[in-house]
Amino acid sequence: MHVDLHLRPDLERKRLDAVCTTRVEAIADGVSSMVLDAVDLEIASVRDEQGNELDFATREHRLRIRFAHQLARGEGYVFSVAYAVERPRRGLYFIAPETAYPDRPLQAWTQSQDTDASHWYPCVDYPGERFTFSTSIVVPKGLFAYSNGRLLSRTDEGELTVFRYELDRPLSSYLTTMVVGAFVEHHDSHGAVPVSWYVEPSRAGDGERSFGKTPKMMAVFERRIGVPYPFPLYGQIAVHGFTFGGMENSSATTQTDRTLHDERAHADFSSAPLVAHELAHHWFGDLLTCRDWSQAWLNESFATFFEAVFREADLGWDEYLYDVYGMVKSYLREDSERYRRPIVCNLYREPIDLFDRHLYEKGGTVLHMLRGELGEEPFWRSINRYVSDNQWQSVETLDLVRAVERATGRNVRWFVDQWIERGGHPELSISYAYDDDQHLLKLRVKQKQTIDAERPPYRFTLEVGVVQERPAALARDHGVAPLAGEQRLRLQVDEGEHLFAIPVSGEPAFVRIDPGSFVLKTLDLEAPPETLAAILRADPDPISRIRAAKRLAKDGSRSAMVALRAGLLEDPFWGVQAEIAEALGETRSPLALESLIAATGIRHPKARRAVASALGNWRAARAADALLPLAQEDASYYVMAAALEALGKTRDGRAFELLVRQIQYPSWADVVAGGAVRGLAESADERAVTPILDCIAYGKPEPLRRAALHAAGRAASLLERQRTRILDALEAMADDARQFLVQLACIGALESIGDSRALPVLARLEAGEDPRVRRPAAEATIKIREASRTPPELARLRDDFDVLKEENRRLRERIEELAQR
Repeated sequence: MHVDLHLRPDLERKRLDAVCTTRVEAIADGVSSMVLDAVDLEIASVRDEQGNELDFATREHRLRIRFAHQLARGEGYVFSVAYAVERPRRGLYFIAPETAYPDRPLQAWTQSQDTDASHWYPCVDYPGERFTFSTSIVVPKGLFAYSNGRLLSRTDEGELTVFRYELDRPLSSYLTTMVVGAFVEHHDSHGAVPVSWYVEPSRAGDGERSFGKTPKMMAVFERRIGVPYPFPLYGQIAVHGFTFGGMENSSATTQTDRTLHDERAHADFSSAPLVAHELAHHWFGDLLTCRDWSQAWLNESFATFFEAVFREADLGWDEYLYDVYGMVKSYLREDSERYRRPIVCNLYREPIDLFDRHLYEKGGTVLHMLRGELGEEPFWRSINRYVSDNQWQSVETLDLVRAVERATGRNVRWFVDQWIERGGHPELSISYAYDDDQHLLKLRVKQKQTIDAERPPYRFTLEVGVVQERPAALARDHGVAPLAGEQRLRLQVDEGEHLFAIPVSGEPAFVRIDPGSFVLKTLDLEAPPETLAAILRADPDPISRIRAAKRLAKDGSRSAMVALRAGLLEDPFWGVQAEIAEALGETRSPLALESLIAATGIRHPKARRAVASALGNWRAARAADALLPLAQEDASYYVMAAALEALGKTRDGRAFELLVRQIQYPSWADVVAGGAVRGLAESADERAVTPILDCIAYGKPEPLRRAALHAAGRAASLLERQRTRILDALEAMADDARQFLVQLACIGALESIGDSRALPVLARLEAGEDPRVRRPAAEATIKIREASRTPPELARLRDDFDVLKEENRRLRERIEELAQR
C-alpha cells in the first residue's frame, strides 16, 4: 500500500485542506470496498484514478469507500479522498501568537501516536498496517515544511512554496508527520547517512547542544544491534508546545522545544536520553513495529533500555547502572502507589492507557535483567537475531523468544511468562553469616511477597561475590567483573526461601549481592553496620553502595553516620553521593545535618542539588543558614531551585521575601522560579497563596504554571484555611485544554489535595473526549475516594508513630554520644 498526501495547511484559520491518494492491492478475490479511519474529517469527494466519483459513507469515525468494481486477488486500485479539517481536536495542532503569549511562534505540527493520524488524514490507523508514504506540503513562502523521507524538491510557486517528500520504506500510520513553521537547518552526517536538525532561528546554539551527539548515538546503536540504521536519512525538528517529549516519526523525529537548553543548564541537564530514546525507536518501533498496542513494550521498553545503553557508551558503566536504578525506582513507585499490571496487557480502554511506567521503565529493567541472565555476548547476539529476522515486520513477544532460542539455544519462555506477562516482582530479604567452625558462608534468601498457587515464587539467578580482602581503592566504572581474589557464584533461586552454604577460606571482608543489579527486586539486606560500611567503602557496584547507605541510615548509629559522611564527601560517583544525601536527610539527625552542611560545596551539581534538597528536612536555623547562599546564587539552576524549595521547608523567617523575589530570577525553563513557588508552598505561610496563584494564570510561562500548580496542591494540603480558595482556582482552570501539560498538572494538584469537592470536575474530565486526560482524571478520582475512606484516627496514629520513631532515634544518638565521653 502507498499513501500520498497533498496538504495545504492554513495556519491563520487553523485549517487543513488536503487530498489523500491511496494505492492498495487486493489480497483476496471479490474485494468491493475499503474502510478507513477518519475522525471529524469533512469529506468532499472520493474519486478513482481516472477521476470518476466513488460512492462513500461516513459513520462513527469511519469512511467506507465502494470501489467501481470488485477487485481480483493481486489487482491494484488507486483512489483519492478530498477532505478538510478545521480546528481538529487531536492529531494536528496549530500554534500561533496571542495576547497572552505574543512571542509564541506560528507553527503547525502533527502527533499521530497512538491512533490520532486519522484526525488529519483518512487511513488504516493501526500499528500492524504498513505503507510507503509521500507528501506534498504547500505553505506561504518563507516557512519550512517537514515530513517523512527525502526532500525531493522545494519549489516556489508565486507566494507559496511546495515541499515534496518521499519515504520508500514502509511505516505505520502513527509514524507519519507534518511540521510547518520558521526553522533554521543544521546538517551533519553519520557515514553516508545525512543527519539534520531544525530549530527556531533564535535557538540555533541550543540545537547543537541538544542534538549534537546524534551521530555518535547512531554509531553506538549500530554497533550494539549489529544492524545499520534502517532509513536513508535522519532528522529532528523541535516544535513549540509539543504534547510529549518526542515522537519517533520514521526518519523525521519531532522533539519538544522544551529540550533545547542554554549552556548553564547543560551542567546538569541533557537532551541525550530523549534523543537516544527516539533514535532507538527507529529500530524498535519503526523497523520492527509492535503487532498491536498490547505489545507496545517491544517499542517503548526497548527504546527506554537503549537510553541507558547510550549512557553506558557515553558516560560509563556507573551512569548506565544508575539509570537502570532510576527505572526501577520509577516503576516501583507506580506499582506501590497506583496499580500493578503485566507489561503485556490486553485490558485497556484506550491504547494511551498502556503508556505508563510499567511499559517504559519496568520493561527497560527487564531487558537489563535479560542481559544478565543470558550473559553479555549471548544477549547482544540475541538482539541482533531478533532485529535481523523481523525487519519491516510487525512483531509480538514470541518473536523475541524465538530469536533468543535461535541465537543461544536457550528457551526463555519462562522468563517472559514471569517478568512480562505477570505483574509484580520479588521482595527479597537476604542475610548471611560466617561459620568459623565449618568455614562456610551461610546465605539466606527469602521472598517476602505473597506466595500462593496463583503467585508462585519467582525464579531467577542471583549472582553472589565473596570478597576476602577489601580493595585498596574504590574503582569507577568497574562493570560486573569480579574483583581480584573474589569468589563468584551463580545461585538459582526458585523457592520462597533458600539457605545456601558456601565453602570459603575465611571470614569475608564483605559479600557482593547481585553485582550489576540485574534482578528486578526490592532488597532488604540484613547486615551489621561494619559490614555495610565496608560495602559502602569498597564495592565497585554503585547500586550496592546505595543499598548499603540506605540501610546504614536506617540503623542510625553514630558509626553508621560517620560512614555515611565519608561516603557523601568521598564517593567517586555523584549518583551515590546524591542517594547518601537523601538517606541522611530522611534520618533528621543532628549528625546528618552536620554532614550535609559540610557537603554544600560538593563539586557535582546533581549531588549538590541532592544535598540542598536533603537540608529541607530540618526546621532549623543552621539548615537555613546553609541553604540561603545556594538559594540566592549557584552555578546550577537546579541547585538553586532545590535550595529554594528546601528553604521553604525550614519555615525560616528569612525565607519568604527571598522566595517571592526569586520568582523573577531568569532561568532556562523557569527552573529557579519553579523552585521558588514550591518553596513558598512548603513554607506553610498564608501569604504564599497569592503569589502561587498568580503564577498559574494563563499567560505565565508554561513550565512555571506547572510548577505553581504542584505548589498550589501542596499549599492546599498544608493550609486548611486556604484550601477552598485554592480549590476554586484549580477547578476554574481544570477544563482549559489550551496547554495540555498544564491541564495534567492541574489534575495532579487536585489529586494531591485529596478533597472530595474536586470529584465533580474530575468526573467531567473523565467523561470527556480526550483519552490522554480521561485516564489521569480517573486515577485522581480513585485516589481521592480511597483517601476519604481512611479514618482520621488511623492517620493520627501514623503521625504519632512517626513522632515516636524520631524521638527514639534522637535518644539512641544521645546515648551513643554520652558513651563516647
